Amino acid sequence: MESYGMKKLGEILRLLRLQRSWSQEDVAHELDMSLAGYAKIERNLTDITLSRLRQIARLYGIAASDLLALCERSNRIHQQQKLIEEKDQEIMRLQQKVIELIERKK
Repeated sequence: MESYGMKKLGEILRLLRLQRSWSQEDVAHELDMSLAGYAKIERNLTDITLSRLRQIARLYGIAASDLLALCERSNRIHQQQKLIEEKDQEIMRLQQKVIELIERKK
């Protein structure tokens, strides 16, 4: 059984749910699952099966592949932001070294 546990899936599902003004209980009922089980999906505490992913995608009127594409894009953006933060920190360290060298020459 294949499962999907992409980092941002739960966050995307939460946004889709909130856009429709649905409660977690509403969605859990539509998916014929427990509220606790659905809440774990939104909090990224559990992986979901491909059949569950398809069921959720159908509920929101989108293709499962589009849902996965949203997750992948979100993950790429997150990785790029992290890389930018790391580079910013590296630049700050180098700037500090330059300032220290200038101060020593004075």
